[in-house]
Amino acid sequence: MMRKKINTALSKEKCMKTTLIATLGFEEKFCYRAMLRHGIKEGDEIVLITAEIVEKVEKAFDWIKKLVQTSFSDKVAVRLVQLDVKSVEKSIKAVSELLNSAEGRLIVNLSGGMRALVIIVLIACIMKARREMVIEIETEDLSSLLLVPSELIRLVKDPPGSIHLEILRLVKRGIRKSESISRELKRDASTIRRHLAELEAMGLVEAEKRKPLIVRLTRFAELFV
Repeated sequence: MMRKKINTALSKEKCMKTTLIATLGFEEKFCYRAMLRHGIKEGDEIVLITAEIVEKVEKAFDWIKKLVQTSFSDKVAVRLVQLDVKSVEKSIKAVSELLNSAEGRLIVNLSGGMRALVIIVLIACIMKARREMVIEIETEDLSSLLLVPSELIRLVKDPPGSIHLEILRLVKRGIRKSESISRELKRDASTIRRHLAELEAMGLVEAEKRKPLIVRLTRFAELFV
């Protein structure tokens, strides 16, 4: 039964439309490798974001466009979006609109292009955090692929509140039972359990035991306390 569910989930992911958004500079290799890595197929869309369109950028875009045309005819949409990086707010808004309109599985590759361009796209991704969004950065020597966890993006957008931070500090000190946390903070036990449930949903604590409730910090919690 479990294997059947896993296979069904994988099958749905393969059928789901993929939107690949990639920052583009003078080289097409990062976009090309992302296309291979994520199995771009008919019905998918590729959106390349760049700053100033100079000859080298045009050459890189033409290479990708010709590759897509040769491989998929007109069944994979590919387009180039230019941003005025000197107008940060306008550029973030433009990228946010792209993210809002993206369908299905969303891959954002930040490997190419100038630093200002990458920062603008990353800020837009944080502002428009989506569970199904994957943010990746490939190192210049192609030796490593760095993934930015979607949980971390959501935490940057919506960080823990003051009461959450108090609880995390207590857990870090070794006070991990909900009853003990309740006594330390002089708050109702049901209130503490609710806050712990919120922290668990945020990915900052996980239950080691349910009855009695004992929690431990996650790797993301260490970034806040």
